[in-house]
Amino acid sequence: MKKNYYIFLFSIFLSTAAQSQDSVTLYGIIDMGLQYANVSQREEGPNFNRQFLGLVTGVQSGSRWGMRGNSDISDGYQATFTLENGFNPGNGDAAQGGRLFGRQSTVGIKNNSIGQIDLGRQINLASNYFLPMDPFGEGFGQANIGASFGSTNTVRYSNMLMIQAKPIESLTVGAGYSFSTDLSGIYALNGSCIHGTCQATNEGYLFQPENNLRALTLGAQYSSGPLLLALAYDQLQGPANIPNGPPKPNPTAWLIGGLYDFRTIKLSLVYGQTRNGTWAGQPSGAGIGPNSQLQNTTLGAGALFLTGAATSSFLVGMTVPIGQGSILASLQSMRSSSETLPDWVTGSQLIYSAGYLYSFTRRTNLYAYASYANNYATAQSAQSTVIGVGLRHRF
Repeated sequence: MKKNYYIFLFSIFLSTAAQSQDSVTLYGIIDMGLQYANVSQREEGPNFNRQFLGLVTGVQSGSRWGMRGNSDISDGYQATFTLENGFNPGNGDAAQGGRLFGRQSTVGIKNNSIGQIDLGRQINLASNYFLPMDPFGEGFGQANIGASFGSTNTVRYSNMLMIQAKPIESLTVGAGYSFSTDLSGIYALNGSCIHGTCQATNEGYLFQPENNLRALTLGAQYSSGPLLLALAYDQLQGPANIPNGPPKPNPTAWLIGGLYDFRTIKLSLVYGQTRNGTWAGQPSGAGIGPNSQLQNTTLGAGALFLTGAATSSFLVGMTVPIGQGSILASLQSMRSSSETLPDWVTGSQLIYSAGYLYSFTRRTNLYAYASYANNYATAQSAQSTVIGVGLRHRF
C-alpha cells in the first residue's frame, strides 16, 4: 500500500511537469562508501573500545531524491516549491525518521532582485550561510563543521517561515521563525540527569504556541569576488508545559566566519559560541548513525537545554584544487564549561580531518577521508578515528 502511494505521487508530478510550461526538475544523490571506525573512552565516564567496518551511506552528501519547480506569477516574481526525500541506499529505508519529504518541503515566492519567502520544513540560516566555509561541505560525519558548531549541523526546523532579502547585490540577509521545530528535546535544566539517563521528548505541533519547541534563526552572508563573509544567530524556545516550566534562559548560538579563494588554495576561519544548551549533536564516525556508544553534545536528541552550559569553538579550513580533484583539510576545536556538568564532560575537543575528492565527471566523484577526534563531544579521553572511501553520483 505504501509503495503504491509513492508510485502514485511520483506519477502525478511527472504528468504535471509534462503538461505545464513551468519548470519542474527531478534530482537526487546516491552516496555509498566503505568505512573503518574505532571509538574508545577511558579513565572517567563510560569505559569501552569498539570497532566498525562496513558499508556506510550519506558520507559526503546525504542520499536523496527530490523535486523542485517554479512558476511565473508576475513581473519578476515566481512561485517556487521544493520537496526532498532522504533515504538509505544500503537498505532502502527512508531517512529523517521516515518522513516522506524529511530533508525539505517548502513552498514560497521568489524575486531574484529582491529576495524570497519560504514556508515549511527547511534548514536554518547558519547551516546555509556557513556551508561554503567548511572544506567538507557539512558532510563526512565528525569531519564536518557541525561537530563543533551544532547550529551548522544541517539543522532542519519544521513549520518555519523564512524571509531572505538582498539589500545590495553582494549581501543576503535572512530571518526565520519555526512555530514548532519538530526536534526532539532533552530538558536537563540544572544537569541532574546528565549523571544518569536523560529522556528526549517530542510533543509535536500543539495548539498553544507556547507549548511547542520553537526556534529563531538569523543570518547574513556577504559575497564579493574571492571573499565570503557570514554571521548567524540561533535561539531555541522551550515549551511551557514541561515539568518545572520552560527552561530559562533560552539556548543561543552565534558564529562568524570568512573564506578567501586565492585560486590555488581556499582558506576559511570560523569562530562561535553557544550558551545554555546545544544543537544537533554529531554522532562520531560518518554515516553509521548514533550507535557508536560515544555520546554526542545533545545526548542523542535534536536539542539539549542545559542552564549554564557554554561552548566556544573555532575551525580552520583549507581546500586545494588539483586537476580533477581537491585536497580537503580542517582543524576544529570546541571548549566546554559548565558548573552543572561533571568534570569528565568538560574537556577540550580537537578534530583533525583530511580528505580527497576526485571527479570522474561533473556528476560522479570518488572520495577518501580520514578524521581523528580527541575528547569527542568534550568528554575526557573519548577518542574516535575514522577512515573511509566512497562513491557519490548526482542526477
